[in-house]
Amino acid sequence: MKADVVVVGSLNMDLVIKVNRKPEWGETLLGSNFFVSPGGKGGNQAYAAGKLGGSVAMLGCVGDDLFGEQLIKNLAETGTETAFIKRIKSESTGVAMININPEGDNSIIVAPGANNFVTPEYVRKHEQVISQAKIVMVQLEIPIETVVETAKLASKHNVPFMLDPAPARVLPEELYNLVDYILPNENEIREITRIDVSDFSSAKKASMILLSKGIGTVLSKLGGKGVVVTGQNQSLTLDGHEVPVVDTTAAGDAFAGAFATALVDGKDLKAATQFANAVGALTVTRAGAQASMPDLDETMQFIENAEQ
Repeated sequence: MKADVVVVGSLNMDLVIKVNRKPEWGETLLGSNFFVSPGGKGGNQAYAAGKLGGSVAMLGCVGDDLFGEQLIKNLAETGTETAFIKRIKSESTGVAMININPEGDNSIIVAPGANNFVTPEYVRKHEQVISQAKIVMVQLEIPIETVVETAKLASKHNVPFMLDPAPARVLPEELYNLVDYILPNENEIREITRIDVSDFSSAKKASMILLSKGIGTVLSKLGGKGVVVTGQNQSLTLDGHEVPVVDTTAAGDAFAGAFATALVDGKDLKAATQFANAVGALTVTRAGAQASMPDLDETMQFIENAEQ
């Protein structure tokens, strides 16, 4: 069961509620518009890539419960290979509690559950599918030792390794030289480099630090402002698209899935970033994580309209 894009990461069910503001400790707020949506950064990125027509396989763990069953079914509907996903008995599927304010910004609390069982041993059991990939994508909602092990396996087989460093945390030094593409947002790149990033200039400055540590290419995402791409031999900036923002949940994941799909489809760095930028913009115009992600036809129509 060979796939071009292999995603190693988290699978969560998102429990979403809209609120005017975040509650203080000891405070109860009334919210509205509660809904449940398949998510998890790994699942989101696999779903985005699959919905865009990519050849995708998902490596991850869910509980032996209804949420786990629903997450697997939802991924399979995009054509994503789900046979490698492991069900963990006597453990709950990961859950994310998401609050969304009227501006579409979110705050998220994750209970990892079965995601803690995405261990180095589990990944090594699936070395063959990693070795046959054209790109491997990982995030930080699974144990960090698993992230490092996956990067080592990808390097062993000369497969490009892409890291979405979210949730934000300091990275192990041994990881830097193993990362071909890293896709941080402002908060994440600040956590890694200790540089406040708010515009193209500061993003490029922070990116240069990551390059000096051994990372191949940095895509610094600035939300609606756009993205700064910095590599060893090139640098480019792309403005964001002006769209009505409903919910920013999973926009970064959609960007990552789209970027990986475009790369394995043969697009160059600039074209792949432009494609991902459009997919991320479309995602924020709708509520939910995977439910908000566009397909290929919608994305190409959006890009065509933006160029007019």
